[in-house]
Amino acid sequence: MIELYPQQKFNFKCDPEIECFNSCCQDLQQILTPYDIVRLKQHFKVSSSDFLKQYTRSFIGPETGLPVIVLKTKSNLDLHCIFVSDSGCQVYNDRPASCRYYPIARLVSRSKGTGKKTASYMLIKEAHCKGHYAKHQQTLEKWTKSQELSDYDLYNDRMLDLIAAKNNAGIRLLSEHQRNFFYMCCYDIDSFQDYAETKGLATPKMIRRDSITEDIEWLDFALTWLEKEIISASL
Repeated sequence: MIELYPQQKFNFKCDPEIECFNSCCQDLQQILTPYDIVRLKQHFKVSSSDFLKQYTRSFIGPETGLPVIVLKTKSNLDLHCIFVSDSGCQVYNDRPASCRYYPIARLVSRSKGTGKKTASYMLIKEAHCKGHYAKHQQTLEKWTKSQELSDYDLYNDRMLDLIAAKNNAGIRLLSEHQRNFFYMCCYDIDSFQDYAETKGLATPKMIRRDSITEDIEWLDFALTWLEKEIISASL
């Protein structure tokens, strides 16, 4: 792994002409973020609940104690991503942030003193990846722009705010009830809409239209509401 700076140049290209095409889509544990799930459930035109049930599994992160969502693989023996085919990614326009970033890793830290978030970047050079030998020059800035990562970064970084709110509230181990709230607010946005409407949290302007814009607005509302509830320790 090599540290990258915004204008630093490196060679990389990934397309069907590269002999290792699809190799990076196998033998992996693909973690999904809240924004990833909004994009993918819209891609398939299903509810978040149905998407999560059909395509994912979950576990509790050992360090944060929070629910983590991962994509299912094709089978227990075939560890290819469930969305990859011989011709490439079947959800390419809505692929997760980690797929968009590869071969770059984005690492985000948050200052305990100021709360400021800082991102650093590493170039991952794996032996199987031939894309690094392609004569196609990139920079970090060029790559992240071409992969349309700004919205992914914005919402994915919100998870750091939730973790900080949890830690500041002195919550170490979450109860099952608290974990279910995290799961609903972060990942199952349609169930959160039902909850918000039942509890009177939603406003008349928050009308369901089943579009990506409305889902993102609901996600923003859910994460903000969850952070406030954590801080007040009222979950």
